[in-house]
Amino acid sequence: MRARIRLQRYRQRGMVLITTLLLLVVVTLLALAMFRGVGLENRIAGNILDKQRALQAADSAQEYGEEWLFNNVSIMPMVDCAQDAAATSSPQICTLPLAQQVDGGEVSDPPWSINKTGVGFSYSADISTSSSGGANTLFANPVAYIGLLGADGTYANAKDYTVDAWSYGGSSATIAVVESTYQVRLNVANGSLP
Repeated sequence: MRARIRLQRYRQRGMVLITTLLLLVVVTLLALAMFRGVGLENRIAGNILDKQRALQAADSAQEYGEEWLFNNVSIMPMVDCAQDAAATSSPQICTLPLAQQVDGGEVSDPPWSINKTGVGFSYSADISTSSSGGANTLFANPVAYIGLLGADGTYANAKDYTVDAWSYGGSSATIAVVESTYQVRLNVANGSLP
């Protein structure tokens, strides 16, 4: 009878070992799934950061273009950007909006070109760039384009302009494009501009 009791104890110990191994496998699989999820969340957060960096840089170039337009619209001649297509380091006012001139007709598909030549001005104030990207750098300087939409019929001496801008993030895979419509009204008093 004692042999029978010992045999039952050994069987129970074997069952505990198998149960423990199964629980260990389940816990290991859960831990691996959790680590994979954390890595995915880190990549998502990095992509969101890169997207925001590109958007902020494009917004900065757009705001600079709007400010430059406000300060220089009365003294700068307009340029036929279709004929003189070239990327520049200083802003210029083009006679037509970008959407009417850009190759392919898609403003949302930078880098922009007219007749296969890059257009727009490169904005680089307080922005560091690196062709290899990095934590605090952009892949390249943002680009902005100012184009004339035409006279506004609701106000005398008013013209509408578009200011388009795009920028890379930390790599060439992340691009943001922004556009604004900007109206300038010139008030002529006593034969001179205010």
